[in-house]
Amino acid sequence: MLTISGVSCAFGDVTALDNLNLRVEPDEIVCLLGPSGCGKTTLLRIVAGLITDFRGSVYIAGEDLRAVPVHERGFGLMFQDYALFPHLTVSDNIAYGLRRRRLSKSAIAERVGQMLLRVGLEGFGDRDVSTLSGGEQQRVALARSLAPNPRFLMLDEPLGSLDALLRDQLALELRSIIKSAGLSAIYVTHDHREAYAIADRIAVMDDGAMAQLAEPMRLYHHPANETVARFLGFSNIFRFDENEFTAELRGASERVPAADDRFLIHPEGVHLGKCPDRPAISTEGVVESVVFRGDHREIHLALPEGMRLTCKSADANLAAGNRVSVHVALDAIGHFG
Repeated sequence: MLTISGVSCAFGDVTALDNLNLRVEPDEIVCLLGPSGCGKTTLLRIVAGLITDFRGSVYIAGEDLRAVPVHERGFGLMFQDYALFPHLTVSDNIAYGLRRRRLSKSAIAERVGQMLLRVGLEGFGDRDVSTLSGGEQQRVALARSLAPNPRFLMLDEPLGSLDALLRDQLALELRSIIKSAGLSAIYVTHDHREAYAIADRIAVMDDGAMAQLAEPMRLYHHPANETVARFLGFSNIFRFDENEFTAELRGASERVPAADDRFLIHPEGVHLGKCPDRPAISTEGVVESVVFRGDHREIHLALPEGMRLTCKSADANLAAGNRVSVHVALDAIGHFG
């Protein structure tokens, strides 16, 4: 559907993108994931036609987009601030792109009604957009993007201004709506939880380059390198020759290739107290701190030989200074790549 080949872009002496390649397949949602300044929004704007000074090529369905103006690409765009027209009603905002195509009033009314239904805003057509909540405005912006029946959809941090609970809810709704519309999409975010929920594949970007492209499950279990792993929130990253305990983990686990000298331990595979009903390596530890995270407690442990380990626990009685038995399930050991 979309092919990005050898795309590079610089702003003065600052390289924003460096020889980046990416394919988005039909009916696929690809998330560009990375920290601020990694180049993900620059790439989106190049695909949209908003940045034209770049090297490389961008094709959609075999068509070279280099000379195609923004308004002729047939793309739907949605940004973090939604860019809604405050002086127009919900229906008029959704109909904006349709009127520019000079469709009949009846065709516009029918399409607007379809979009309101699709995004769960039936009956909101006459409302002033300034009276809507953030989540409702987000749905209006999405409906406006979908109304002209775009051949490709691009979303730049569309949930970034919403609170965490609403982001989780709308992430699932967004994926469902995009899939039901049969669209391919690029979705930009810095939130890996959001990317896991929405994407078919995730492109992790780092300093203008693509560090890894993988399906969410593959990315979570096998980040390409330590940089990707730490961006995804993993802190349990060790060397196998670090101490006797890591050497024992190396000898017991078949999940890590022999050539790897570093590995990670997924926090949900660390058990305190009772040994799990799966193969594990055990040691003793001391609780250094406990952080309440709502649905679980994040436990920071000091292990022998200076090793530090983070895990999750539902035990409300754990406190700093407690000595605990620590069991690391062998299937929680992950490798890079």
